[in-house]
Amino acid sequence: MAISKIEAQRLAFGKAAHADAKRYIDMEKEDVVEEYRRAGKLHSYDPDNEWKRRFARVAKLYPCPWGKKLAAKIEEFMYYLEEDEDDFRIGLYSLIGDEIVG
Repeated sequence: MAISKIEAQRLAFGKAAHADAKRYIDMEKEDVVEEYRRAGKLHSYDPDNEWKRRFARVAKLYPCPWGKKLAAKIEEFMYYLEEDEDDFRIGLYSLIGDEIVG
């Protein structure tokens, strides 16, 4: 059975969010700090909000029509991203090439 475009978008988002979560879980704190240091954003590292930031980054990479509750959560999580977030690669963002992002 074929899936719709919206279902495909949601599936891609879900897979990406899961992959980024697994990657983050496997990282040591020192690895995360090093990731921020290499990006020149060590001053913005906040371990209490890191899950929200990573989820928001995946949502930016894989936008799709979400339900009202999830859309509200994503909007809340976007608050934790800096305005210049696109200028550096952290999390799943670091694994993709510039040609994909734009």
